[in-house]
Amino acid sequence: ASFEQWGAGAADDYLNSTKKPAGWNDPLGRNEISSAAVSTITPKWDDSATNEEKLERIITQKWIGGYPEGMNAWAEWRRTGYPKLFPILKNDSQGIIPTELGVRRLSYTVGEKANNPQGYAKAVELLGGPDNGASRLFWDKNQPNF
Repeated sequence: ASFEQWGAGAADDYLNSTKKPAGWNDPLGRNEISSAAVSTITPKWDDSATNEEKLERIITQKWIGGYPEGMNAWAEWRRTGYPKLFPILKNDSQGIIPTELGVRRLSYTVGEKANNPQGYAKAVELLGGPDNGASRLFWDKNQPNF
């Protein structure tokens, strides 16, 4: 239905495509911020692929399909590591958030800290790390998908 709505052609053509993602070349010619492709996954399903490749294919399509809903896409990326994204070129976290890992969670609001100090203290204790974007949530495990 989305393909039809946006005049994108036949969905079957896309789903059978073996085209691979392209790199990105800065239109202003700044090669230092251009990037080679970070994935070789195609839309076409491959039963012989590894479970990891199948997961990458599924989550990449889910990311595309959920593009307007950024929070869900971000959660899937944190949970699975997919889709593979272009590298972060400038990290403004003053060393708090590892560039390769990216932001793992949002910090609690100033209002929460001010209006609920006991609840905030307990939440940070349960978090198991500082209240910043580098601390993982309980479901955000540093382990293989399979």
